[in-house]
Amino acid sequence: MIEKIPYVKTELELLPVKSEVLQSGQLNDEVVRRLHSVIECEGPITRELLLKRVINSFDIYKVGWRVNEYFKTVLTDFVKYARDEQGVCVYHCENERQNCFRPDTKRFRFSHQIPPCEGANVIVKVLEDSSKRLKKDPVYYAFIAELGYKKSGSDLKELFRKSLKYALDSGLVTKTRSCTYHI
Repeated sequence: MIEKIPYVKTELELLPVKSEVLQSGQLNDEVVRRLHSVIECEGPITRELLLKRVINSFDIYKVGWRVNEYFKTVLTDFVKYARDEQGVCVYHCENERQNCFRPDTKRFRFSHQIPPCEGANVIVKVLEDSSKRLKKDPVYYAFIAELGYKKSGSDLKELFRKSLKYALDSGLVTKTRSCTYHI
């Protein structure tokens, strides 16, 4: 059974610094500590959201190319946590719950920041709650509702597309020849 659980955001102390100081490497130990904290609390988490959480905690609000290059170097130590999910880099913690999803409508993250593995769990939940096989459109509209959205948009459609492909590739969901989906 897939469970809906609340999204818990990592509480990081605000440490205002200039991006040049961050990039200099003077704060590498603190950056690594904060990366670990965010991954452990919020994993699975997309690379984009992970960087946003960490740089915002240093009172920096834009990941420019220099900051991005700095994090490419720092994140090489986090390769064991990273997975490519339908073209999205997602960091997983060692003790994360597998059979759940965390709906959130813009409070802590946007739809394009939801990992495909979590979206796949939403699709499984929709199919678990249905006693029959469903066509793609009903799955999509129930997917949107489960995540707490009232309207559809291009980001949600892209999340659904990646999540459905992830669910199919992982064997969580099966597609029949008549183009219906079931678990």
